[in-house]
Amino acid sequence: MLKILSKLMPAMALTLVVVSHAALAQTAEERLKDLIPGVTADAVKESPVAGLYEVRYGTQIFYATGDGQYVLQGNLVEMATRTNLTEASRTEARKVVMEAQDESRMVVYAPEGEVKHTITVFTDADCTFCRRMHAEMEQINGLGIKVRYLLFPRTGVDSPSYRKAVGIWCADDRNHAMDEAKLGKDIPVKNCDNPVQAHMLLGEQVGVQGTPAIVLEGGQMLPGYRPANELAAILEQVARK
Repeated sequence: MLKILSKLMPAMALTLVVVSHAALAQTAEERLKDLIPGVTADAVKESPVAGLYEVRYGTQIFYATGDGQYVLQGNLVEMATRTNLTEASRTEARKVVMEAQDESRMVVYAPEGEVKHTITVFTDADCTFCRRMHAEMEQINGLGIKVRYLLFPRTGVDSPSYRKAVGIWCADDRNHAMDEAKLGKDIPVKNCDNPVQAHMLLGEQVGVQGTPAIVLEGGQMLPGYRPANELAAILEQVARK
């Protein structure tokens, strides 16, 4: 059930006026600046519910009344089709965010032949299921799937997993260092300019709650490990849609 988060303004006397949807959307956005100060919404649009506007910050979705007095956060579901409209918007937002990322700031495992699908995976070198997925990398690549790793040490900055992630990035051969780390082997501790904290912030932005977190090209997120053949089947199914 949608939860009313806050009433941003006291009740006002009813006045009959004609206001454009654009003006109402702007009012809703302005009121939300009080709730989330210092941040500008990426998009504001009408929702399928009359008088309710969808306001998006990255992949965070809020709903606000046109007068900005009420804000809701939760999943908006179209009952006729059982479609989660909020997740659809979140997926599209995630796609936009991920498409803006520079592949040169990732650790990439690409097939030798045709690339049929590309996935972006938030990974932790010390995560058991991340290691299980990595153990199938040859099979995954053999199925035409390119894997782009983003480093997401779950234990946070300055933890052993974080230092290992930095060591992977700063290694002369990042893929080899990743392979060794995923086997539980020690890798040299190195420091250099690295994107690990940026990867972590990006993961939080797109809703990563655990690793591995697999983001598809369309912005869909698959939480957790999927065996290579199952992953390939999911990617083919999504592509057909």
